[in-house]
Amino acid sequence: MKNNNLSGLVALGALIAAPAMAQDRGSSDRPSLQRASFDGGSAISPSSATATVSASSVPQAMERLDGGDTSVDLSLGSLYGAGKFGTGSTTTIWSSAVSARVHVDRLTLSASLPWMQIRSRSTIFTGIDATPVLVAPNTSAVKRTAEGFGDLTLGAAYTIAPAGAPVEVELSGRAKINTASRSSGLSSGENDYAVGADVSLPLGKVTPFASFTYRFLGDTEAFVLRDGPAASTGASVALGREAFLVASYHYSSAATRQVSAAHELFAGASQRIAGTPFRLTGFVTTGLSRGAAAISGGAALSIGLGSPAGL
Repeated sequence: MKNNNLSGLVALGALIAAPAMAQDRGSSDRPSLQRASFDGGSAISPSSATATVSASSVPQAMERLDGGDTSVDLSLGSLYGAGKFGTGSTTTIWSSAVSARVHVDRLTLSASLPWMQIRSRSTIFTGIDATPVLVAPNTSAVKRTAEGFGDLTLGAAYTIAPAGAPVEVELSGRAKINTASRSSGLSSGENDYAVGADVSLPLGKVTPFASFTYRFLGDTEAFVLRDGPAASTGASVALGREAFLVASYHYSSAATRQVSAAHELFAGASQRIAGTPFRLTGFVTTGLSRGAAAISGGAALSIGLGSPAGL
């Protein structure tokens, strides 16, 4: 196995530890920070610290947590996608994920576990946050079905909101832990890691955002996977305090030389159910390259506990 997985662990730890260490210094040694205040009518990138849009990353982006007190949110999301991925046959992907986040001041901890069904002639593994990782096309003469619980993803994020500036910066790290059974055919059998940053700029009802991530993928016995970047840019538009729309473009580098990079467009809408802590989200994507699903769509239901924004 290559040493990049070790590098990913070190980078993830350093990323999350750095802001905490800065808090231990004297006040004259650290920049002035305001308490992060999330707008309930805005969202960060739906692919934050992942390769692409997924059943767990979308509801986490839509449910913005209050920057003041301790709070928790839970979500259940499902996604269906289909595409030929540059081959002569169609691949279908079903994914459902249960996710949980705990938010304390500017620190957020998260976990998600997917159930997936992939029917394809190609080799596709479960990636970070239940994102599909296309590895090699046409590796089977007939379509095979891989299904079951995928790999667990653990994450941590730290939000920085400089005083006197509207910009919010979220530094994040993810670790996909090999928990899926070998018989399911869903996992590479190795751990994957990602570190990234999201920048958002609330401007009234419109919040532009940009996200950059670097992934460290574990090699398998059969395939050497390539580490590489993923990025997105877009904006959310508030429709009052309880609802908003999101549109964005997403890019993810190819995991091997046998497949193409993914380019896709995302559109989503999110509405808090009046008088309840529940939020309902729907979304669709369309692929712009052979490395992405031709089309996908999904829905998610999330619940904010504690003091979520917008209640």
